[in-house]
Amino acid sequence: MVAAVACGGEPATPSPPTESAADTDAVELEVYSRPHSVSRATPTYPLTAVRNNKEGWVRLDFMVDTDGQPYEIVVTESVGDEVFHDAAIRALEKSRFEPARFEGKPLDAGHHLYYHFEMDSSGARAWFVRIYRAAMRAIGEGDQEKADRLLEELDSSGPLNLYEDAFLHVAKSGYYATWGNEQQQLKALDRAVGHRSAEKRVPESLYTSLQRARFLLQVKTQDFGRAIQTFETLTEYTLDEDVLAPLRVVMGELETLRLDDRSYSVPGDFADRYIWSYQLFKDEFFLADVEGQIEEIKLRCARKYVFLRFDPDLQYKIEREYLPCHLQLVGDPGTTFRLIQS
Repeated sequence: MVAAVACGGEPATPSPPTESAADTDAVELEVYSRPHSVSRATPTYPLTAVRNNKEGWVRLDFMVDTDGQPYEIVVTESVGDEVFHDAAIRALEKSRFEPARFEGKPLDAGHHLYYHFEMDSSGARAWFVRIYRAAMRAIGEGDQEKADRLLEELDSSGPLNLYEDAFLHVAKSGYYATWGNEQQQLKALDRAVGHRSAEKRVPESLYTSLQRARFLLQVKTQDFGRAIQTFETLTEYTLDEDVLAPLRVVMGELETLRLDDRSYSVPGDFADRYIWSYQLFKDEFFLADVEGQIEEIKLRCARKYVFLRFDPDLQYKIEREYLPCHLQLVGDPGTTFRLIQS
């Protein structure tokens, strides 16, 4: 049995407050509602992936217009073959949404969905468990040579199901915490627990522990927009106050930074891709020290879509009411730069 499903962060619509005598003098609030699904098409599981026992997932970021039609669709994260990208995009193109609304009026707005492609797998295979445990022991004992060999064995063993892929990257996050750098560790944690379906594969205690580590790494690497999202994920679980309290302190510092006039810099690298993405945190930004070619800037905001040709002499400012915004840069592979937020 195979299944291809979509899921996304669409919060339940809250019930409207009941009117009481105490409310008669209250100031009327501006009400904004995000897009949400009306009819969501199920993607077709690619036959080549079925034949080769391959699983995967795809995150799509996109805009929803005032008629509920998705557009400006882009793959921002994925696991597995690119055939899953096409299947997910085709399904999204057939889906319809209730558009975002502000004070009752529809408007274009950014949204995202995850599409998961899973076979009828019930967990990790015995050989994977054996090698995974040996790799974790090698990491714990500081035996890098043995850990390298075991992780390479897992990487080169053929297609892993999503359960195995998650635990492989749990192991890699431990490896990079010992012998790598913060960016490598964060990338492994994103792959292991950076999407909602991971919570059904990883035990809750391990899942929340890895999310705490991910939150702190996102703060250290100045990925503040995603750090806030990770913190919100953690608050959905019952955690001891001594665990949450220091994270709340950090969140308070982030909120202060968001609203003040301090600037910070984030290094950017297209690597082997034509796009680079980032969750903007403040309402002004510019790109400095560009080595290579950046052609376009796309902003998928909560209440706006903006397309710009890149001009190295400009500083860009976003209206605060449009935030949050997902920034996508389009350019040449190998391009490097600094993103300055202020």
